[in-house]
Amino acid sequence: MAGGRHSSAGQERGGRSPGFYAVCAAVVLGLVASVVVVVHAVRSWADDCDQVTDYTLAADPSIVPALSSILGEAKDTDLGCANVAVSAATSGDVAGRLGKGTDAPDLWIPDTGAWVGKAALTAAGPVEVMTGSIASSPVVLASREEDAPTSPTWLAALQIKDIQLGNPLVTGVAQAPINAALAEGQADPVSAGTVRAALVPLAQEESARTADEPIGEEMLQVVVDNGGVAVATEQSVLEFSDGDGARTLTATVPPTGSNFMNFPLVVTSPAPDRHYRATQVARAVAAVLGGEEARAVLAESGFRGPDGSPQADGRGVGRITKLGLEDESALQDALGGWALMALPIRTLVAIDVSGSMETPAGNRSRMDLTVDAALAGNAMFPDSVSAGLWAFSQGLGGGPQDYKEMVPIRRYDTVVDGLTQRLLMAQQAGKVDGLIGGGTGLYDTTLAAFRTVQETYDPRAVNSVIILTDGANEDPDSITKEQLLSILQREMDPARPVIIVTIGITGDADAATLAEISRVTAGSSYVAKDPADIANVFVNALAARGRS
Repeated sequence: MAGGRHSSAGQERGGRSPGFYAVCAAVVLGLVASVVVVVHAVRSWADDCDQVTDYTLAADPSIVPALSSILGEAKDTDLGCANVAVSAATSGDVAGRLGKGTDAPDLWIPDTGAWVGKAALTAAGPVEVMTGSIASSPVVLASREEDAPTSPTWLAALQIKDIQLGNPLVTGVAQAPINAALAEGQADPVSAGTVRAALVPLAQEESARTADEPIGEEMLQVVVDNGGVAVATEQSVLEFSDGDGARTLTATVPPTGSNFMNFPLVVTSPAPDRHYRATQVARAVAAVLGGEEARAVLAESGFRGPDGSPQADGRGVGRITKLGLEDESALQDALGGWALMALPIRTLVAIDVSGSMETPAGNRSRMDLTVDAALAGNAMFPDSVSAGLWAFSQGLGGGPQDYKEMVPIRRYDTVVDGLTQRLLMAQQAGKVDGLIGGGTGLYDTTLAAFRTVQETYDPRAVNSVIILTDGANEDPDSITKEQLLSILQREMDPARPVIIVTIGITGDADAATLAEISRVTAGSSYVAKDPADIANVFVNALAARGRS
């Protein structure tokens, strides 16, 4: 095709000078850096566009090289007088960014359409599928030829020792074996539990990981270097293997079939006017990608057509059965379980030290029992947990500040001045009873804690704030409840979610308000009516983080 290559400067432009442009995409959920593909802009004097508008298209990294080649050779007129800048980003990354709206791409090609419904639930604007599939590729088990597995099912494949699955919260490829295993047994009511049990060691391994798991070519290179089995697509194995034997891998599929990646084209521009114009561009892009030359480029890159037919030249794994779930909620349940097992706790615990915490509870005080609860949680959780500790009461931090940092958030195995974070947490928790006094500064503290955790957000963890209090807000100079709820709702970022778990200590706590605070952040609220139950409630709240 003749014509201009397409890049983005982020603004409309009418000039015709050549240049380089780049669009940089950021990482959220978990995870992997977005890579921007810059396409050289060479405008043709023969086109009919009086003005060319720049649009962004975020796509799964595996399909970006082919897209860049195809769209880079298209005329501006072929694309509706648009420059389309292609950037590589994992599907989980883009799904999270759509909730923010401000850095959402105009167009999106995830690895599978399963992401579209999930993204639509939190997206700041409409999410509209333009084309259900521009290409496809079955998910396979990649290995050296001598290590090729003979798994009869995907459930068995999930149990291969040291299998490299990837993070199913980030890519559809990693979700596919779970989807396929559930589909294999969807007629059996016990099967879903068996699949979830098979995920436990994989999720625990993910929880213990200190760096992002390699994906795509990096994961396949690990298999070449060290052996083993990795979950990949047929396309990625074909593209990776170089033909001279140095980087050749074999792809196999259980006889039950496989799940397919289907790469839909989706319009995601959040602003109504921009979304309408992006829809017109998407139609043009879809037409280009459906053309004969584009199909040839995609096939050369190892992709199958939208119908999933085998590779024309006999490459790949041949004709296989497509596995799919009749009820997608089974997959979402499994992924929810994965998140709870795989994502470690990262929390800021804020303990009320107002005067009422001295109230006797049996032969001890409310504060004594609360400290016992904190120490119990501190002792039972693994080193992968990150936690910090605040104390709060009216004016405790000096002037109008109602909170005081006792320990900043760090992993439990972090060593500071010869002491682990776990020991520092225990030591400082034992000192909070020396701070008792004043009224309950609930609202300002809750907002400050929420913002602190959000500002230091860790995409590899469930980020939360845990508030323990026996009363209602008593600071007349603080924000109001209505202001707190409004600010939390406004500042909640689906791409950087922070949940607030509230624990009311005895029936004196303002249970209704605490429940409202938790609800607006999709957190949970508990009340320990019997002071003796505080420890159990606290530990259960930590263990059930993220369930709303």
